[in-house]
Amino acid sequence: MLRKTTYLLLLLGSFACIYMSSCNDDDSFTTNASSKLSFEMDTVRFDTVITTVGSSTKRFKVYNNNSEGLRITSVSLESGGSSGFRVNVDGHSGNMLTDLEILKKDSMFIFAEVTLPEVGSDVPTLVRDKLLFTLESGVTQQIVLEALGQDAIFIHAPRISSDTTWGGSNKPYIIYDSLIVDKDVTLTIEEGASLYFHSGAYLGVYGQLVCNGSLEHPITFRGDRTDKLFPYLPYDRTDSQWGGIILYPESNNNLFDNVDIHGGSYGIDCPLSVTPEYKFFIQNSVIHNVLGHGLRAYYCIGQVLNSEISNSGENCVSLIGGAYNFVHTTIAQFYPWKADYGVALYFSNIENETAYPLEQANFYNCLITGSSLDEIVGNRIEKDDVAFNAMFDGCLINIKMSGDEPESIKNMFIGSLNETADSKNWNKDDNGEYDEDIIWGKRNFLKVGEGVYVYDFGLSEKSRARGIGKNAYTSYCPIDCRGVSRPTVNADAGCYQYVANE
Repeated sequence: MLRKTTYLLLLLGSFACIYMSSCNDDDSFTTNASSKLSFEMDTVRFDTVITTVGSSTKRFKVYNNNSEGLRITSVSLESGGSSGFRVNVDGHSGNMLTDLEILKKDSMFIFAEVTLPEVGSDVPTLVRDKLLFTLESGVTQQIVLEALGQDAIFIHAPRISSDTTWGGSNKPYIIYDSLIVDKDVTLTIEEGASLYFHSGAYLGVYGQLVCNGSLEHPITFRGDRTDKLFPYLPYDRTDSQWGGIILYPESNNNLFDNVDIHGGSYGIDCPLSVTPEYKFFIQNSVIHNVLGHGLRAYYCIGQVLNSEISNSGENCVSLIGGAYNFVHTTIAQFYPWKADYGVALYFSNIENETAYPLEQANFYNCLITGSSLDEIVGNRIEKDDVAFNAMFDGCLINIKMSGDEPESIKNMFIGSLNETADSKNWNKDDNGEYDEDIIWGKRNFLKVGEGVYVYDFGLSEKSRARGIGKNAYTSYCPIDCRGVSRPTVNADAGCYQYVANE
C-alpha cells in the first residue's frame, strides 16, 4: 500500500511539474530588443474636430506577435496630455501608465479621443501628439495621433430680433436649440458662412432670410457632427442630422443664392402663405439628402433657377397650390436610406380635402428623374373652377402615362422628352428585365450611390438630357450651377451642363 501511495504522489508531482513548466513557458517574457509590438495602425487620424467639443472615440489594437510575452514599462502621451488627446489602454486611463504586459500572441485594446483647446485660427489647424510605448528592453515605439481642430462660434437658442448679418469669418456657427428670425427682421448671411445645427435644431424664419453665397464661397447648412458613422461613411453624408429650414406664413422674399442645404430632416418647408409676395428665390443652390421633403410649398409664390434638389425620403419637390417657375433645375430622386420613399416631383391643387388653386407650375429646361419609371405625380380635385396648371417644356422627365389622360394633361408634357415612354425600345437582359442603369435614369449622371453614398448629378456622356433644352429659356441661366457657360443653342436640361471627360 505504501509503494502504491508513493508512486501516486510521484506521478502527481510529475504532472504538476509539467503543468507548472507549461505555465511558466506561457508566461515567459523577453527583454530581447528585436522583439517589438505590432500596431493595427501607425497613425490615428480624427476627422475635423470642433475645438472645446469632445470627439468620438477611436478604437484600435496593439499586438504581441512574438513567441514570448512583452512587458511595457510605460505608455505615455508625449505632450503629457496638454494636446487634448486622451487614451485608455487595456481598461486603464491616464497620461502615463506603467507596468503593463501582453502575453505572446495576444493583444490589447486602446481607445483614444480628443477635446482640443481653441487653436486661435479661422481655418482648421493640425494638432499632433504621440503615444509612446517603452518596453522592458528599453525600446520605444510610437503611434501618431492627429486631429484637425476647427474653432467655431457657439450660439445657444439664438433669436434674431433686429436686422443682423452673419459672415466675415471662416469659423462655422454651431447652432443649439434652433435659430429663429423674428417677423419684420432680416438675417443676412454672407458668402462662405457655414451653419452647423445640433441634432433637432432648425432655422425658423418669420421675417426674411437673405443668403448671399457665391460660386467660390457657398453658404452651407448642415448638421454639426464631423465624425464618421462607419470608416467609409461620414455622418455628414447621412440624413436627419438636424432639422431644416421653415419659412413661416408671414415670411417673404427669402433669397437662397449659392447655398448648400443637406443632411436634414427636411430641406425648405413653406407652410400656407399669408402674403401675396414671393416666398422664396432659390438659385445656384443644392438641397440634398433629407429625410422628409426637399422643398415643400403650400400656396406660395416661388422661383427656382439653376439648382439641384435630390434624394428625399418624401418627395424631392412638393407643390400644393400656388405659382412657381423652375428653370434649368435638376430634380433627382435616388434616396438610399429606405425602400418606401417619395417621387421626384409632386404637384396638387388639393390637400386634406381643401382646395389650393395651382395657378402655375412651370418647368423649363429641367431634368426630373429618379429610381423609378414614374417620378412625376399630379393630384387634381375634380372641379373645373380650381386651377390646375402645369407645363413642362424642354425637359427630360420620367412619367408613366396610360394614354387615356385628358388632352389638358397630355399637353402639359408635350414639349418635353419622356424617358419612360421610350422603355419599349430598350434592350432587356437574359431574365427579360430592363437594365436598371438605363431604365431608372442612373445613366444620366456621373455618380449615383457608388456603394458609399456618393452622388454627383453632373451629366454623363450618355445622358438623354444633353442638347434638349429650349433656347428661349437658357438666357435666364447662361452659366450652370458649377460655373460652366451654357451654349445659347441646344443647352442641356438640368442645372449642370455636360463637360467632356469629367
